[in-house]
Amino acid sequence: MIFVVTVALAASVFYGASDFLGAYTARKLTVLKTSTFVYFTATIVGTLWLFMSAWTYSDVALWAGSIAGVFAAVGMVTFYAALAIGPMSLLAPLIALIQTSIPVVVAAVTGQTLQPIAWVAVAIALVATTLISVPARAETGEPPIERITARGGVLAIFAGVTLGLSVVTLDIAPPESGVFPAFLDLAVGLVVLAPFLAFRRLRTSDAWLNGHPTAAEARLRDAPPVSPAPAGLRIWVLSGVGGVLLGIGNVLLVVALHAGNLAVVAVLVSLYPLATVLLAWFLLKERISRVQFLGVALAITAAVLLGVS
Repeated sequence: MIFVVTVALAASVFYGASDFLGAYTARKLTVLKTSTFVYFTATIVGTLWLFMSAWTYSDVALWAGSIAGVFAAVGMVTFYAALAIGPMSLLAPLIALIQTSIPVVVAAVTGQTLQPIAWVAVAIALVATTLISVPARAETGEPPIERITARGGVLAIFAGVTLGLSVVTLDIAPPESGVFPAFLDLAVGLVVLAPFLAFRRLRTSDAWLNGHPTAAEARLRDAPPVSPAPAGLRIWVLSGVGGVLLGIGNVLLVVALHAGNLAVVAVLVSLYPLATVLLAWFLLKERISRVQFLGVALAITAAVLLGVS
């Protein structure tokens, strides 16, 4: 169990850092370009890992990895879009809660019973979701309190569901398949995303998926609307680093799933918002209210309780 917990937590750290870089660079690039480039570099990592480790081909692993790749690609695009709209410190935990609930429910339905403490964690998670989503007013003269917009909330729900289904599908792959499903997850995602770059409109402006807030959202958040600026080499490098981190996290996730319980691994990996929140807090100076901060803390507590139940 110590091995599973360690690997799952390591995966969450890599995912959280990757998510932060992906969402940050999506504000400079379009979400589609960011997602595709992140998947490109992540697939390189997955390919290298495939050559360096032992694995066995099977039709089950092929289908599991491929279907998971489709779910993950859709989830990643909507995830980056939601976090690019912001605030990262609120949307990341919300997505994590939704993403975690899918594997937990599947584990319960398939006979992986939950302890009483797990149901307590579910109740805490529901309270946390409510607190995170409650808009708060900024005090006079203080920086604006971050809040979730309608568009960000819808994208967060869609991202959480599809990413959760991706984890469930990866768990179907047999243990002897090794990192093969993780490689397929990334490679199929790249194949799904890459063709859309042929459409100039999607490449240059994602409209609904554009990371820049609309004028209405900017007014709601008491912030001026942001105009896209040409991205320099630094942005592309950061996006590539995000892809490397995603590739490593994906491999660690599959290793943990092969060795442990679906529900336990899923909730431990769902702690990735902790890294995202801390990076957004320290680097982007995002500010949240005490009530919302309590929601974030409860969300992390719920994930921990589910993991040890």
